[in-house]
Amino acid sequence: MGMMRIITAFLFAIGLFAATAHAQEVRVVNGDKYIVHTVAAGQTLYGISKHYAVDLPDLTKANPGATTGLSVGQVLLVPMAGRSRKEIKSAPELSHGELLHTVSKKETLYGISKQYGVSQEALTTANSELSFGLRPGMQLRIPVSVSTAAPPAAIEPATADNAQFHQVLSGETLYSLGKLFGVSPEEVKAANNGLPEGLKAGLYIRVPTATIVETDTVVKPDVVIAPPRGTPRKIAVLLPFTATARDTSEGAPSGDQSQVTYAALEFRAGMAMALDSLQAKGLNAEVKVYDSGTRASQWGALYQSEELRGMDLYIGPFHRAALESLVRVAGDAPIVCPVPQSNKVLLGNPTISKALGSRADQVKQLARYAVQHRKGAKVLMLRPTIPKERDLQALMLRELRGAVAPDAPPSDSVVAVDCGRRDVTGLMAKLDPVKTNFVVVPSEDIEFVTAAITAMAGMAGKYKLSVYGMDSWKSIPTLDIASLMKLDTHLPASTAIDIEDPRVAAFIGAYRDLYHNEPGEYAFLGYDVTLFYLTALMQFGKGFPAHFNEVKARPLHMTFDFSGLGPENGRCNTGAVVLHYGADGIKPVRWSAF
Repeated sequence: MGMMRIITAFLFAIGLFAATAHAQEVRVVNGDKYIVHTVAAGQTLYGISKHYAVDLPDLTKANPGATTGLSVGQVLLVPMAGRSRKEIKSAPELSHGELLHTVSKKETLYGISKQYGVSQEALTTANSELSFGLRPGMQLRIPVSVSTAAPPAAIEPATADNAQFHQVLSGETLYSLGKLFGVSPEEVKAANNGLPEGLKAGLYIRVPTATIVETDTVVKPDVVIAPPRGTPRKIAVLLPFTATARDTSEGAPSGDQSQVTYAALEFRAGMAMALDSLQAKGLNAEVKVYDSGTRASQWGALYQSEELRGMDLYIGPFHRAALESLVRVAGDAPIVCPVPQSNKVLLGNPTISKALGSRADQVKQLARYAVQHRKGAKVLMLRPTIPKERDLQALMLRELRGAVAPDAPPSDSVVAVDCGRRDVTGLMAKLDPVKTNFVVVPSEDIEFVTAAITAMAGMAGKYKLSVYGMDSWKSIPTLDIASLMKLDTHLPASTAIDIEDPRVAAFIGAYRDLYHNEPGEYAFLGYDVTLFYLTALMQFGKGFPAHFNEVKARPLHMTFDFSGLGPENGRCNTGAVVLHYGADGIKPVRWSAF
C-alpha cells in the first residue's frame, strides 16, 4: 500500500458494525437497564428471547415495534431485569438465526422438545447425529420455525425488508412523529401493537411507510424522488490518525499534530454512534475509514488508490489542501469539510460543503440575532481605534444595519460609537436610562475587550445592558464570567453542548459506557456530521446538496442551515447558535437566522 494506510479495524460494513463494536452494549432507559441487540438475518423474536433468558412478553413489551415481525438491522432492547438467573447459564446460543442448545447431564430428548415447543421428530430431523443417541455436550439445532411455544409472528425469521425504526426521544409525541415521518398518529400506534405502555423515550418503535398516492400528474423536473429505502451506499471517511508521514525528513510530530490525531479518534467514535442509530432507520452502507495523515505525501499516496474512487459521499479530510486535492478524485460525489476552515475552500469547488461556519458567518448570525431581539431599542456598536479590526467592524456594522427593516423608525437605528483602545467613556452619552441598551462589541483584542467589559459591568447598576460579543471571548482568560452574566452577554458559536438537553445527556452516558471516557467537542461533531449527511444521502441520494434545508435530522449540538456561494462554489452551513450568559447560567439558544 506504500504511504496509504487503511484502518482495517474500522473498515466495516454497516451490517457487521453493530454486531461487533456494540456487542452486549447496555443502555439505561427511564432508570431500567437494557441489553442492546441488533437483529441479524434469520433470527426470530422467540429465539432471541430464549438466548437472553427473558420471557417473550417482557421482550415484546420493551419493543412494541417487534410484535409484527423482525427486520434485519432492527435494534431490540432486552430488559435485564426480566432475565432468569437460573436459565442464563444454560441459555442457547444464536448462530445464523438458529438456536444451538448444549445438552447437559440427565437431559432427555423429550425434555428438550418440551422446553422449546418442538416435537422429538423435528429435533431428530434437524440433528442427524441423534441417530447415535443423545450425549452430554452435544449441540442441537432447534428448529424454531415449527415451535408451538410462541405466536406465529415470534417464530418468523427476520428479513431485509427495509422497514423503518425510530428511537423515541424525550418530548416526542405521536403527533410530532406523524409530522416527522408523514404518517398519522393512528398508523404509528397500529404498527406497534397499539403501544399499550405508551410512547416511552428511549424505546425503538416501528415507523410505517408513508402512503404514496399515484396520480396522472407529470412529475416536474425540480421534484426529487427519494431513492428506495435501503439503497446500498459507499462512503469514505478520511481522518488524520497519523500525525506524521513515515518519511523522517518531514519532522517529528508536534503537539498540534498529536491534538489533530486525538480529534480524529474522537470524531470516529462519535461517528460510530451515529452509524448505529442510522442503521436502525434503514441505512444500508459500506463505510470505509482511511488514514489521510497530516502531510501531502500521505494523502497524495492515498488518492492514487482506485479503491477511493466511486464513492457516494466523502467525509473529510480535515486539511484544506487535502480537501481541494480530493475534488479531482471524487468526481461529482459530495465532499464534507467537517472541521473549521476558511470559506476559500468552497471557491471553485461546488461539490464541497462546510459543516461549520466561518467567523464571518458568526458575525452575520449575531447581527441578525441582536436586531431581532432588541425590542425596539437602539443598537450601539463600539468601534475602537484598532486598525487590524477595521474589516471586522465594517462587516458587523453593515450586517447590523442590513438587518433593520427599511421602514423602521429612527429609534430602531444602529449607532456606531467610536472609542479608544482602553476608554469606552463615550458610550455613557449614548445609553438610554430607561430602555435596555443593546451594545455590540465586534472585537477580539484582549486588552480592549477586557477593559470594555470591566467598564460596562460598572455601569450595570445604573443602566440596563445587553452585550453582544465574539466567539473568541470564551478563551480570553482575563474576562470575568460573573461580569458576562451580569451584562446579559450573547456570544455567537458554530456549536454548543447543552448538558441539560436529555438527548445530549443520553449521548454522554452511552459514550462513557462504550469508550470509558468523556466525549469531547469532536465526538459530538462526528455524531452530528455523520447523522446529518447520511440522513441527507438516505433521503435524496447523491443530489442531496440541492436539498440541504429539507433534511430531517436532529443533531445534538449544532444546527444546519446552508447557504450557497454561487453556482460554481460550494455551500456553507451558517446555522446559528448563540450562547447566552444570563442569571440562570450559560445556555445555548438555537434559532433560525435566515
